[in-house]
Amino acid sequence: MVDDHNDEDGASPVLRVSCGAEYVPRRISDFLKREAKQDLETAVRHHTKQLGYAARRVTVRDTTSRWGSCSASGSLNFSWRLVMSPPFVLDYLAAHEVAHLVHMNHSEKFWELTRELAPQTDRAETWLKAHGTGLHRFGAEPNVVAPSLRTKVR
Repeated sequence: MVDDHNDEDGASPVLRVSCGAEYVPRRISDFLKREAKQDLETAVRHHTKQLGYAARRVTVRDTTSRWGSCSASGSLNFSWRLVMSPPFVLDYLAAHEVAHLVHMNHSEKFWELTRELAPQTDRAETWLKAHGTGLHRFGAEPNVVAPSLRTKVR
């Protein structure tokens, strides 16, 4: 459960996890993956509605080689780690993959459509180049979770 109240230092929300300490990393990982799927489905729905296209399916995976992909059948796949990026980055990746429903390439028309759907494309690409690699270290080992999620076992 995410507590909207600030923690003791007043700086950030608190994620409360009910389980034994040995299960905390898995519970947090499962929570982040559910949140990622929900956020990505919402962003994909928004962009597909604008285009009048539909994604066949949206899945969240544990990928480290790419942030997202679009299959020829219209299935969109994303890295769950996007949930730890700023909202404009997650939105850009959703728009990028939705644009592939129209253009299955990286042509100029594809990039025009991506920028139309996600006006902050350049800002998101810059953020990913600067910070994306750091997101891949989370979840790679069982006890590694997001840096802003401090585990307190009481």
